[in-house]
Amino acid sequence: MIKDRGTIKWAAMMMPEHLDFLKEYKQDVTDKPRELAEWELEELQQTMDHAYRQQLDVKLVVWTAGKTTQWTGIIKAITTTELILETLLKTKTIPIQSIKSAQLEADYYD
Repeated sequence: MIKDRGTIKWAAMMMPEHLDFLKEYKQDVTDKPRELAEWELEELQQTMDHAYRQQLDVKLVVWTAGKTTQWTGIIKAITTTELILETLLKTKTIPIQSIKSAQLEADYYD
């Protein structure tokens, strides 16, 4: 098996400006979440509405502080700016803008 060092082996051939640019690019990519397409937003809204109306468990992937976090629970309320999710241990208020995906728990186990 070949042991590859990835991009480390190319670092010696790069100019310092290139390395700085790559560091900035990596930082920029990890700091900002990917914008959702219109069809993804519509699917997200439909899933959350269905979970709220039927009081089903839903798994939410939320973007906070440069990383994603998963929350599972029942949606208790939806406002224009935030969602209230009741988990097993606590009630969590989540900004709508930071939700990146939603999946019903029934669909998750299929």
